[in-house]
Amino acid sequence: MNKEFSAKILHRSFWLGILLLAFWVNAFRVWDVRLYASHATWFGLSYHEFVLFQYGGMILFALGILIFFLIPLLAIQWVKYSEKHGA
Repeated sequence: MNKEFSAKILHRSFWLGILLLAFWVNAFRVWDVRLYASHATWFGLSYHEFVLFQYGGMILFALGILIFFLIPLLAIQWVKYSEKHGA
C-alpha cells in the first residue's frame, strides 16, 4: 500500500467519523428524553448518569477519530511533504 492510497483512506475515514459524531450529537440533542426513556428501562440509569455516559462516549469517540485517523493522516502528509521538498 502506498502513501497516497493510505492518505485517501484515512482522509475518508476521518470525515466519516466526524459525520457520525455530528449525527450522534444532534440525535442526542433532539431525542435525549426518548433515548433516556428507552435506556432507563434496560439499565436503570438516572438521567444524569445517562447524560454523562453519552457525553463521555462522544469524547472517547472524538479522541479515537483524532488518534486513529487524523494523526496518522498528518504524519503521512508530513512525510510526503518532506520527500517532495527534500527536507
